[in-house]
Amino acid sequence: MNSNSPQFVRRGRDDSARGVESLLWLAAGAAWALVALKAWSESRKVESRRKTFLVSNRLLKQVFPDGIRH
Repeated sequence: MNSNSPQFVRRGRDDSARGVESLLWLAAGAAWALVALKAWSESRKVESRRKTFLVSNRLLKQVFPDGIRH
């Protein structure tokens, strides 16, 4: 086969395009993984704040059973 034939050149471009497409899919997957990780982290923070609020509310009610009045 002649290395200058159009089939050889076309096949090389197809391989290159396939490689670029694979890299793009990999990058897209990595980006989605980062988004999912960030969302999970934020949900954990919200849950932690909610628990802290519940505990502090319970403690305040023990110290000030009738609430704080000015």
